Amino acid sequence: MKILFVIKDVEYIDPMGIMLLSALAREKGHATALSVMANGKLKEDVLREKPDIVAFSAKTGEHKYYLAANNLVKKLDKGIFTVMGGPHATFFPDIIVKYDIDALCIGEGDDAWPELLTALKDKTPLDAIPNIVTRKNFTNGKMPVIRERRRSLDDLPFLDRELVYSATRLCRFPMRSFMVSRGCPYKCTYCFNHKYNMLYKGKGPLHSRMSVGRVIAELKDLKSRYETQFIKFYDDIFVLKDDEWLDEFSERYPLEIGVPFHCLMRANLLTEPILLKLKKAGLASMSMSIESGNDRIRNEVLKRNMTKETMTEAFDLCHKHGVPTFSNTIFAIPGTSLKEDIESLDLNIRCRVTFGEFPLFFPYPKTELAEYAISRGDFNGDFDALHMSYQANSPLTCFTDEEKKLQRNLSLLATVCVWKPSLRNLVINGLIRLPLGGLYFLLYYFVKAYLVKTRIYPMKFSFLNTLRGIYESFVLEKFKHTEEMFTKDELRKV
Repeated sequence: MKILFVIKDVEYIDPMGIMLLSALAREKGHATALSVMANGKLKEDVLREKPDIVAFSAKTGEHKYYLAANNLVKKLDKGIFTVMGGPHATFFPDIIVKYDIDALCIGEGDDAWPELLTALKDKTPLDAIPNIVTRKNFTNGKMPVIRERRRSLDDLPFLDRELVYSATRLCRFPMRSFMVSRGCPYKCTYCFNHKYNMLYKGKGPLHSRMSVGRVIAELKDLKSRYETQFIKFYDDIFVLKDDEWLDEFSERYPLEIGVPFHCLMRANLLTEPILLKLKKAGLASMSMSIESGNDRIRNEVLKRNMTKETMTEAFDLCHKHGVPTFSNTIFAIPGTSLKEDIESLDLNIRCRVTFGEFPLFFPYPKTELAEYAISRGDFNGDFDALHMSYQANSPLTCFTDEEKKLQRNLSLLATVCVWKPSLRNLVINGLIRLPLGGLYFLLYYFVKAYLVKTRIYPMKFSFLNTLRGIYESFVLEKFKHTEEMFTKDELRKV
């Protein structure tokens, strides 16, 4: 069978989910292709490829694009089987009866997806396949049947990067994304992981990890096929503890791969021995989120369970050993004011964060923090109205229009302040109150581009690729910071 994967756009992180699904499909002898909606050629792609199946993976916010694309596919050929996976399908399985979608894949799809393809090929019933939701097996208010979480990741196929690289700019971008593990045992209220863990309660481990040998094997294959200057390990937490896995990784990675890398850590897990082993392996920069500088908000509302001292010690370790840091911090959290946002900026400055981003809170469906916002009356629960980027104006009603303007200006200028702390008082006491959002976006963009290119993901580009990258990243960042207003007619244009 022929499968057409549809994605709205590509940024600079490999869409590893569809790369894996394509690899699993190819293992079963199926052909795969990709359509990028931003190219404006979805109709042409469907007519040219003549797929048997069209597959989407959607987060809430961007799901409306995929529902519109699904409508277009069905208008072109009602016989094409359409399936949607991802967080939106997982947490809102009732879309199966609201829209003309043939099936949903909820939770992990590693085993359900190949079984679905086999059933479609053999023309056998789909309704008894765990993790697959159809109109026949869906009951409103009842949890769909899901299988246990996958314990072993080593037997998964290598990602089908060619699917994406052959059709997008990512082929010429020499940073490759990779994940060595799945899952996160923590319960941060803004993240879907704690809800995901509840979905799988009693159905396997919260965290699984590939063996070092399996990681090395795929990265060797990746390096042999594509220019690779940098690896971004995109695991929620790259290292949970100082163990034999880290010992082996720190010995083998520099000898057999030898490419600088970035990884994500929690400040409460970072010790000097762990940092030194990571640096020995090739660590070039590290992400550690601060999320809030206010103790009550960070620990009672966000449930990060971390003291300021823990965070400053972790960032001081990185500073001591020359490891640049990237931190995310959330502004406009329910129940806060500009005072707490400024407190968060000040903690970033104290931690000497190399590059900081300060997105405004957007309620992620079914998360504890989203339910908190709804219970306070700060959000009406209309997730369909959300921007697909979390860097637009706050959707919460507890903030006035004036407060939203200040939040947005501060979210842009905070990145500049972390880079140049001497600007902090000028920004707080004056600049955020001026109607200069366009100028602040430009300042934010150029500081971000400079720090990302030189400190966080240092890579070398040709002059032409540098110019092309500046243009493409500017367009992408501009969209993230604009107000997205869609009507049904505009969605149909997809």
